[in-house]
Amino acid sequence: MAGVRTPEEAARTIASVSRDVLGWDAYSLDLYFAETETVKAIVSMDRVGEGEPVDVPHAYPSGPPGPMTRKVLAAGGQLILRDAVAPSREGLTPFGAVGRSSASLMFVPVRHGERVAGILSIQSYTPHAYGPDDLAVLQTLADHCGSALERLRIEEALRESQAQLQRAESAALVMTAHLALDGRWRKVPSTLCDLLGYSEEELLALNLTDVTHPDDVEPDLAERQKLIRGEARSYDLVKRLLRRDGKVVWVYANTSVVQDAAGTPLYYLAYIRDVSERRALQEQLRQAQKMEAVGQLAGGVAHDFNNLLTAIIGNTELLLRTIEPEDRRRLDVLEINRAAHRAATLTRQLLAFSRKQVLQPRIVDLNIVVAELTAMLRRIIGAHVHLRLQLEPALGRVLADPGQLEQVITNLAVNGRDAMPSGGTLTIRTANVDSADVPPPSPESTPLLGPLVELSVSDDGVGMDERTQARLFEPFFTTKELGRGTGLGLATVYGIVRQSGGHIRVSTRLHHGSTFTIYLPHAEGTPEPGTEPGGWTDQPPGSETILVVEDEDAVRYLACRVLRGSGYRVLEAGDPAAALRLLRDEGQPIDLLLTDIVMPGMSGPALAERLVADRPDLKVLYITGYAEEAIERQGALPAGGALLEKPFTAQQLAQRVRQALASAET
Repeated sequence: MAGVRTPEEAARTIASVSRDVLGWDAYSLDLYFAETETVKAIVSMDRVGEGEPVDVPHAYPSGPPGPMTRKVLAAGGQLILRDAVAPSREGLTPFGAVGRSSASLMFVPVRHGERVAGILSIQSYTPHAYGPDDLAVLQTLADHCGSALERLRIEEALRESQAQLQRAESAALVMTAHLALDGRWRKVPSTLCDLLGYSEEELLALNLTDVTHPDDVEPDLAERQKLIRGEARSYDLVKRLLRRDGKVVWVYANTSVVQDAAGTPLYYLAYIRDVSERRALQEQLRQAQKMEAVGQLAGGVAHDFNNLLTAIIGNTELLLRTIEPEDRRRLDVLEINRAAHRAATLTRQLLAFSRKQVLQPRIVDLNIVVAELTAMLRRIIGAHVHLRLQLEPALGRVLADPGQLEQVITNLAVNGRDAMPSGGTLTIRTANVDSADVPPPSPESTPLLGPLVELSVSDDGVGMDERTQARLFEPFFTTKELGRGTGLGLATVYGIVRQSGGHIRVSTRLHHGSTFTIYLPHAEGTPEPGTEPGGWTDQPPGSETILVVEDEDAVRYLACRVLRGSGYRVLEAGDPAAALRLLRDEGQPIDLLLTDIVMPGMSGPALAERLVADRPDLKVLYITGYAEEAIERQGALPAGGALLEKPFTAQQLAQRVRQALASAET
């Protein structure tokens, strides 16, 4: 009985022994479940004619116990003797293949201590075949069976408990492992094997050190030594484990030491949870906070910085118009102008990275943007890099700022060129794709819906390792040598793409090149022609009245000087309150309001709203270095006017004023 593995095996073992000792024509064993008050037939056998007993169908279904079973449960073993022809009076159901009533029957409980595990019965078709001593023998056999059934019940409960523990561990993502005192794995769950990419046999052949990141080996070992010395009961550690493929997995491990009764350490018990996803989200949050901090810095600096640059650029431009070409001072002024333009580019990159630019979106054909940039790109990337275009002929349109798209393509092209110092191929590709085929670049990203337009820039250069790729879009992070990069190129690309409602994905492998892919929502409509200003041209003299409202003296002085030089009648005010007083005192109409957006007391849009209410035909042109109010309106221009971003040149100011006055829109 010690070797049986199932209740049926135990029942057949008792059946064989009881037949040898007591003899029977029919035999049955049913399990009894006290918790549910039910019985379940396990084995039913009968002898047909003079042949050997065979299995026969159960005479009654599993379910509530019958009258005789209840009697045995209440009073113990039952011996029933009767003539073969006598009718049944005990409520017994004839069973077996022969369909005849038994003459001699014995029923005994299958017991383990006080617990009844089943009912055992043997029957003979011979009258008076059994006596009280036989009933005692059968009870002894049944008790042997009861011990075996109890062992099987405990083993089954243990298996179910282990299965529940495994299910709970799987659901809770907690893995329980045993470690020898020397760090060898003693017991590992299948979930840990799956996490690390090893089979159970492979992992058991390794030491914890073999799968721990080198930087985390010493801290972990030091904590385990404290457990051995009794200085701590357990310790928690967030550390890196190495998968079989070399990838890093972040885990949280709670480790304690198991001791014997004498307090001698036996092995370590470790509860391990995979926290890679949580760690990634924490890193994304840290990166987002860092980018937000830089963005706030950029926004705070941009307003004042662009005011200064506007004065420098505008005044040097005016100065250059008065200096003869052969004058040696002209080179000095030109260098000042170039430096100011480079500083303006840096400010625009900061604002683009932090997504705090004011975009001027319109319906754009990306193929046209790429085609118009081709000549310039060939000069930028150099003769050692081959530029290849793969443009979708029937490409969908997008709603974006074309100037910003040019900046994105240029930055990616320069990045690709720098990745191919020995030459190679730079491929720019456009295509129509469906959003269902484009997973978001990160879990927290909002998925794009509907048809998309794809723009990708690929190189076959040096590629990037995982550490570089993880910091790719960080501001001021660069792998280039000192003086060759600001670390804002890809950060700028990221900011422009996200502000334009798109996603950017990077596919790269060390020594196998990189591909930057941008997805923008498809937009309906016809591409609008650009309105970029050309070179310096003399404007027809103006005669309209312009009110200039700007709180920065240097910018206001420049704007008034340029406009007066172009023939306009100019009224100037240092803030909106002064502008309202001036108009009240002047009492004459104005044709254009040229106003800064961010000013103390009242914003430019608020001032424009008050003036346009009384002057419906008034034209409005906003100037701004950092349009905070416009940003709060989801990056759109303030209602009722066009926009000229600082720093601007004198020529740009004159042209945009002329365009605003000629426009039929307010």
